[in-house]
Amino acid sequence: MEHILEGLPQEKWIDIIFNASQGLSAKELTRLLERQGAMEILLEKRLGEMWEEELNYLIHSEESSEEIHHRVQNIAIESMGNILTQNE
Repeated sequence: MEHILEGLPQEKWIDIIFNASQGLSAKELTRLLERQGAMEILLEKRLGEMWEEELNYLIHSEESSEEIHHRVQNIAIESMGNILTQNE
């Protein structure tokens, strides 16, 4: 049971995506893609055509790397919860 709690949430998320039913994984991945699409529209409306440059700057910024890492782990935890609660 202890091994379940080992590792980063992102690593556990990948395990769950690959081992959950294809239907549940597809549903969650589709939800994430739709969310990303909506965020890209929002970014384009707010920042104009320069949004991708701003995003790349943020991704490669050392000062944002820890914040991005934490956000990714939180998204992984939320996504795992979505899959596991539907699997019950």
